[in-house]
Amino acid sequence: MKSNFLKLVLPAFAILLAVGLAFATEEKVTFQQGHYYDTSVQQWKSIPAEAGCDEDGEYPCLHDGYQLYSLPSFGSTPLAKDEP
Repeated sequence: MKSNFLKLVLPAFAILLAVGLAFATEEKVTFQQGHYYDTSVQQWKSIPAEAGCDEDGEYPCLHDGYQLYSLPSFGSTPLAKDEP
C-alpha cells in the first residue's frame, strides 16, 4: 500500500512543482530611483530613472539638464548609463 501511494503521489507532486517553478522564473523589473537638485525651487526631487541608469556607466543620466544621483545628496553617486 505504501508503494502504491508513493507511485501515485510522487509524480503528481513533481508535476505541481514543475508547473509552479515555471511561473517563478519571471524576472521582476526594478527601476532605479533618480534624484536631482532643482535650482529653481532649491530642493531635491525624485523621479524614476530611465532604463540602464545605475551607478556605473560612461554617459551621465540627466533629467531636464540636471544630473541624476542615487540619493538626494551631492555626495552620493551620480547615475550613469552605458549608452548615450
